[in-house]
Amino acid sequence: MDAQEFHRRVWKILKAVDDSLFEVVGGSAASADDIAAVEAATGLRVPEYLAGIVSAPSNTNGLAVIVREHVWPEPDEFSVGPAWTFWRGVYLLGIDVPDLPEYVRITTAHTKLAAAGFTDVLPLIKVRGCGNRFWGVNPSGAMVFVYDGEETVLEGKNLADVYAEQISELLQRQQDMAQRLRSA
Repeated sequence: MDAQEFHRRVWKILKAVDDSLFEVVGGSAASADDIAAVEAATGLRVPEYLAGIVSAPSNTNGLAVIVREHVWPEPDEFSVGPAWTFWRGVYLLGIDVPDLPEYVRITTAHTKLAAAGFTDVLPLIKVRGCGNRFWGVNPSGAMVFVYDGEETVLEGKNLADVYAEQISELLQRQQDMAQRLRSA
């Protein structure tokens, strides 16, 4: 997949996201030096298809899709409930630039993965509220899923496929939470 195809797929996926229900946060374009800094910090290569879109002035350097607070309130500290009720967003992680929130940065997620012993995974997708699930690429470029201390290679899937699945699941969780809130 090249950068143009990946960019087209990402924005096609996001067409299903209703702006009245979800907020989308991203960062400005990354320079070649910014990308090189992430590669140096992680010891891993940023895939060319991702480098091609994060460096373009297309507002696709890191995308946090989060359910708006008035639609699905942030859980209170020490709240108890089904795990999915805490998963209010999906992050397509990006390259460190000043206006990209730290929680949407590849390096922030990589630091967390490295602390858990996964130094060979470049994290690219994260679910908000679930601290131990990441999707990324390994040094060979294969998509991997890291969850609870295990790394699984995702055969036949690419980043756009996984992103589409995670956005679809987020949209379903939002609908499920809306039903739950109406029933409360």
